[in-house]
Amino acid sequence: MSIEPIGFIVLLLGLLGMVNGARFAIATLCLSTLLGAAAALQLPALGGSSIQPSHLLVLFLVAAALLRPAQTQAMLASIAYPGPGFWFAAYILFSVASSFFLPRIFAGATLVYSSARDATGMMSTVAAPLSPGSSNLSQSVYLLGDLACFAVVSGLTRLGYARFIALQLIVASIACFALALIDIGTFLTDQSYLLDVIRNANYTMHTAETISGFKRIVGPFPEASTYGAVALAYFSFTLMLWLERVQSRMAGLATLFIGPTIVLCTSTTAYIAGIFVVCMLVLYCLKRLISGPATTPHVTLLVITLFLIPCGIVALSLVPDAWDSIAGLVNTTLSDKLQSQSGEERTAWNTLALIAFVDTATFGAGLGTVRASSFIAALLSNVGLTGTLLFAAFLYSLVRASGRHMSGDREIRAIGNAAVMASIAQVASAAISGSGTDLGLLFSTTAGLAAGCLAATNIAPRRANRSLANRTPLETSTSLPRAPMFSTR
Repeated sequence: MSIEPIGFIVLLLGLLGMVNGARFAIATLCLSTLLGAAAALQLPALGGSSIQPSHLLVLFLVAAALLRPAQTQAMLASIAYPGPGFWFAAYILFSVASSFFLPRIFAGATLVYSSARDATGMMSTVAAPLSPGSSNLSQSVYLLGDLACFAVVSGLTRLGYARFIALQLIVASIACFALALIDIGTFLTDQSYLLDVIRNANYTMHTAETISGFKRIVGPFPEASTYGAVALAYFSFTLMLWLERVQSRMAGLATLFIGPTIVLCTSTTAYIAGIFVVCMLVLYCLKRLISGPATTPHVTLLVITLFLIPCGIVALSLVPDAWDSIAGLVNTTLSDKLQSQSGEERTAWNTLALIAFVDTATFGAGLGTVRASSFIAALLSNVGLTGTLLFAAFLYSLVRASGRHMSGDREIRAIGNAAVMASIAQVASAAISGSGTDLGLLFSTTAGLAAGCLAATNIAPRRANRSLANRTPLETSTSLPRAPMFSTR
């Protein structure tokens, strides 16, 4: 194991998070999820696997929560039956168990594109017989980190930190936009090496690609599709907050910033998933307009999507040069995608993944065994029908909680609905191009925030105060204060 220079900074931030408490730790974690191409640790013994800063910070976040009994209790309550956390925990624990047993039970039963890396850190491009590999362990560790992140965020939300966590996600979306601008600027000035400090992971980097004259925005991630998926999640979250007038000024500004970069990133994943998300938001606004109460932001979104955007497309068609450029981009990213080398390669991955699902009698080959190009194909081929149904139960319980009528704080409910929309956006993106079953820590953060906000019952402040009063002075000094209240206008 070797520690990268950025790893020492992450370790220092993690220790500060344990001392300063959840607010500092959560703020650091939300920003660190942007460093998708960075490595804090390198693990040559596991095929050159890289540990991202966000995954390393999760360890300190969990340690900080375990040092504070009230947070530990809330963290455990967040995965209790019958809430979404229970099904998420069941899905992950089953997946981890499958990573040990299934690759050995079905060894040699079918051909797969493996998720494991070789000694040089590259994934194989040739199908090989199913067998255990280093990715079984690494993917298990990542999923357990996702569960820990979900539990801590959901627990803190129950303790009154929903507004603070929402604010950190808004700040992270603005930071994502800033890093996209830096990516474009360094590319145009031929200074891309300046970002090498956050592009040191052992991944294949597609940071200098162009399509139809457009620079593919990757920001702090290894490829445009990853940036597009993350940007779409932030866009969904901030737009929903703006629609519900929660942190409306900052949320609206973040939406205005991050939205155009999704269009300019030239990612097929972002375009298709973005159309799906926009359609959901339009239907949501129409429902509010019909059943009420609709607000000015709801009407504004409907006017933009149903009138201004179509008029803009018609206007562009009258400018031949601009129209040809946009038409070329659309043809390359959408119409001709399946005929490209990348499209054919990804189709082959999904085909063998689905064959593996059948050849293993629907049990799956085990977490981390099969590489696919769709989250759905990856679920079926890795964790089988059982794991897929467990994840579906989790997603259903999360969406059902969003649709359930609840009394209480309107802002908390709006934050929960925004987090659900961001989670759905990430699942939609992964369903198009996700290579594995790990949706990442940003998904765990938004899903945990949603589960905590939309829980049937939250931990009452008086109960938390009584537990603080009964502790020793040392315990009380390390406990969290209530999150500050922020203006909603």
